[in-house]
Amino acid sequence: MVLTETPPTGRMEWMDLLRGVAVLLVVAWHAVSIPEQFGGNETSDALQSFNAAVAPFRIPTLLVLSGLLLERSLSKGPRRYVVGKLRHIVWPYALWFVLIMGSIDSLVTLTNPTNWLAGGILWYLAVLIVCYAVAMLRPRWLPWELFVLAPLVLLWILEPESGVPQRLLWFGAFFFLGAALRPHLDSLQRRLPGWGGALLGLVVVAGGVAAAERLVISQKPAYFLVSVLGILFALWLAPRIPSSPVTRLLQWYGRNSIVVYVGHALAVYLTYRVLAAIGAGESGIVVPVLAIAGVGVPTLLILARRRLDWLFVFPELRVPMNHAPRPLAEARS
Repeated sequence: MVLTETPPTGRMEWMDLLRGVAVLLVVAWHAVSIPEQFGGNETSDALQSFNAAVAPFRIPTLLVLSGLLLERSLSKGPRRYVVGKLRHIVWPYALWFVLIMGSIDSLVTLTNPTNWLAGGILWYLAVLIVCYAVAMLRPRWLPWELFVLAPLVLLWILEPESGVPQRLLWFGAFFFLGAALRPHLDSLQRRLPGWGGALLGLVVVAGGVAAAERLVISQKPAYFLVSVLGILFALWLAPRIPSSPVTRLLQWYGRNSIVVYVGHALAVYLTYRVLAAIGAGESGIVVPVLAIAGVGVPTLLILARRRLDWLFVFPELRVPMNHAPRPLAEARS
């Protein structure tokens, strides 16, 4: 595959490409981590190392991509902004959170507000909802850079234990990093020379290797820098990747990333429960079967999305033309 020298003009398919890669890496992570979560055998060192190496870039990339589009969303006005986020983010989160909790836990857990904020396996959407709410309340004169630095400073000062506060602060910084990067995106993608992109790539590889060796990602400034450099490299590289059947497939998953994210979560949980029930919960087939379910079920949902779109976007409520209220003058006649 030969990279193009400059990104194609006026095309945003690269965002779908990055989103598709990132969300499929999330599927790969859960195919490995869920058996361990339920007490199954640990997977191979190679899989653990791979998941550790991509952990600094997986969810942070998704958040930065959302942040890059934040100003465009806010420019639509408060009403359209709120309605859009309620339909496209809050609704699928609430619906699939109920489905997942009802399947693997107990519906009683839904009465605890902390569980909704934590999000369980859907925690990424919970973080996204909080970030969109904070962004709406931001005074226009405050720079986005402040919303990147403030969470990191609070993490450094407060040093909260792992949990909801730490997650919101750490990952929220990546969301607002996307908003802060938006004015500089063209310079990064078009003006950064090839040697600069290659240098970023080497730093990313080094950071991934370091993470893989530790098998844990510390939420420290050094690892934030590794994540940022990796995201900058991805933003520079993605527009230069020529179109191919593989990239078009990844873009397709990226355009339907909400379906992949919520659909795979329920699929892998239920599939593991079935495997455990038949005594195969600790066999060598678990990870491949969960990976197939984690990709296959969302793929079927995407193919059926025209009929099942209400599972992922709250239906837009419009008054039919033939039932629209008559003009006042006509009503009085």
